[in-house]
Amino acid sequence: MDEKPAIEVPETLGEEIGGQGKAYFDDVVIDNILDALLELSAAVWTYHDRVTVLETVLAEKGIEVSDAIEAHVPEPDEIARREKERMALVNRVFGAFLRRPTPRGPAGLAAQPQTGDDT
Repeated sequence: MDEKPAIEVPETLGEEIGGQGKAYFDDVVIDNILDALLELSAAVWTYHDRVTVLETVLAEKGIEVSDAIEAHVPEPDEIARREKERMALVNRVFGAFLRRPTPRGPAGLAAQPQTGDDT
C-alpha cells in the first residue's frame, strides 16, 4: 500500500479540531465538504419538518399563518437571538473546514513533523 505524502498547509488555515475527524475518502478536504453537506442537510430537513408540523397543527386549530409569517417584522431582541442562532448553525456546518489535512492512521501520525523549538 502506497503512503501519501503529508500535505503542507499554511498555519493560517486553522488547526485540527477534535483529532482526525471522520474519514470518508483519502482527501481530508473532501471529507470536510462532506461533513458540512451532511450537517447542512440534517439542519435543513429538521427545520423543514418542524415548520411543516407547526403549520399543520395551527391549521387544525383554524389558524392560517402564511400571511402572518410574511408580514412579520422582528423586534431588535428577536433579531439578536436569530443572529446568535444563525452563527451557531454556520459554526456547525462550516466548522469542519477548520480541520487541517493531516496524514491518516497511526503510521501517518508518527510521521508528522514536530513543531516548536526543542533547544
